[in-house]
Formats: sequence, C-alpha cells, structure tokens
Amino acid sequence: MNSHRLALDLLDWNRRHLRHDACLGEAEIAEKFAAAFTVRANGRTHPADHPAYLAFLDGFRATIAAIDYDVRQAVVDGRSVVLAMTATVRRLDGDVDRFEAMLLLTFDQDGRVELWDEVYLKAE
Repeated sequence: MNSHRLALDLLDWNRRHLRHDACLGEAEIAEKFAAAFTVRANGRTHPADHPAYLAFLDGFRATIAAIDYDVRQAVVDGRSVVLAMTATVRRLDGDVDRFEAMLLLTFDQDGRVELWDEVYLKAE
C-alpha cells in the first residue's frame, strides 16, 4: 500500500479511536503503529511504544467527542508523507478547537508508523 493511502487510513483510524467513548487498547494501536516509534509534536520528541502511547492517548481523548481532518495537500516520498491539514476537535462540553497542522509520517515496511512528526498551531 502506498504512503498516501496509509496516511489517510491512519486519519480514519484516529476518527474512530481518538474519542472518549471509543474502544482503544494496545491491539488497536498495534494495527497502525510499529512496536517502537517516535512522536514529535511542536519540537518535543517522545520515544514511544504501545503501552506508553495508550496511556498518552487515554488522557488526550478523554474530552473529545469527535475529531476530523481536512487534508489540503499531501506530498509523498517513498515511505514518507507530509500532510498539510486542518484538524477539528469537538469537545464533550461543546467547544470546538481548530488546529492548522503539518504532519510528517514515516512508515515501516509493514505499513506501520515509525515517525509521527507534527507542527501545529491553534487557529483563531
């Protein structure tokens, strides 16, 4: 499968699993993420594995009713893809947060994320 399709499938996975009421465990994370991978967000680097990422995501999604993405452009280079997009997060309390983001994803030979490198800015 090509990197562009893998990236779009990952965003669909996020839509299904990054909500407060979704089933999410290590098995679901293993569907999309390598056993060991790196997350970089706005310059901070976090080495991750399935248990650590699950703990992070459980906190992250606790207030999320829905998450969606508007991908404006994708640039693919082998097993890497860069997405320019807007992410919209609807909170349980009714608030809506929008983020402008550039996301670099690198996939291993099995199509699982090795690197999630995102720069994002909250939109007004």
